Amino acid sequence: MTEVAPPHAGWRRPAGLSSLPGLGKLHRLPDARDILRRRQFEPLRAAFHDRLWREAAAAVGATHSHHSQGLHRIARGRLVTFTRGSDLMLDNAITLTLVTDKQECYRVFAARGLPVPPHRAFDKSDLTSAETFLRESAGPVVVKPNLGTGGGRGVTTGITTRAALRKAIRRAARFGPDLLIEAQIPGASFRLYYLDGRLIDAVRRDPPELTGDGRRSIRQLVAAENHNRLTSTPPTALSPLVVDADMRNWLTRSGLGPSSVPSAGARIIVKAVVNENASPQNHSVRAEVHPDIVDRLGRLVTDMGVRAAGVDLIAPDIARPLDAGDIFVSEINANPGLHHHVLVADPANAVPVARLALDHIFETRTGVMLL
Repeated sequence: MTEVAPPHAGWRRPAGLSSLPGLGKLHRLPDARDILRRRQFEPLRAAFHDRLWREAAAAVGATHSHHSQGLHRIARGRLVTFTRGSDLMLDNAITLTLVTDKQECYRVFAARGLPVPPHRAFDKSDLTSAETFLRESAGPVVVKPNLGTGGGRGVTTGITTRAALRKAIRRAARFGPDLLIEAQIPGASFRLYYLDGRLIDAVRRDPPELTGDGRRSIRQLVAAENHNRLTSTPPTALSPLVVDADMRNWLTRSGLGPSSVPSAGARIIVKAVVNENASPQNHSVRAEVHPDIVDRLGRLVTDMGVRAAGVDLIAPDIARPLDAGDIFVSEINANPGLHHHVLVADPANAVPVARLALDHIFETRTGVMLL
């Protein structure tokens, strides 16, 4: 895999990545191994965000310190704001909850004339409705939880058979009974980051990719990739690559499986869900976004009252207007992950999203406490 220049000079890997307390109890939970893998990345995520906010605070002439409950306290003069991970003090709890309702968001998008993927909401017990949607679809479909999740959790793509559909429903239903099935739209995945309706950055997020060596299986390459993610300085990703139904479905369509051994130098896309990719697959494309997309999505997030918003698009490219016919608005996220914009293939040209967020907060005097 291509080496990437450090997005944060002087970054050091945090201690304790291999020993986390309380993991023994997880064997009683579904997907225990996946939970364990994600838990292993918690110190890495904490160290990344610590560095991110300390550097951003210094860049805007503010001070940074740690507060209780994992908060970062950032002060400039009498103005103080707090962050946690990528979360800012801009959106309220109700807004954060509402935007996790994917079906409701689709209704809002469609009411504004924005293109959305063909979809259907259904209850986990309503297999007939989901099977009818699959049968009537021209290509593969996606099943996901409708409420309260993000980061690709519970999502299965590439579903073409009734058996695969039922497995995907069982997986998604672990997060709740309300589910969504939708057509799998061809195209690249784009994330647009807005602050109070102003576009700050856009990234194209390509699917996770591995390079074969002619000796190791895809499963072994995944394990090596996860070890690299945990030990690289600076980090290339903040979450593990997981062998799950989404990966198996994708590989099956390519005539492969987790036990397949790719030839030396072969570059293999291993799953469709982009949330588990790494920095070589993230590309800043702010300059390519069509003005129609910038304007209409800016008005969308403003009218929905989402102040720190990440809007996801599926499109062949992002240099055409929204009504081009093959561009779809797939999701809106409040307090979206900033790491997608920092851990990119060309970090020297990355947009400093954390610094711009703090500038915005202090200049508008919103999302702050006056002390």
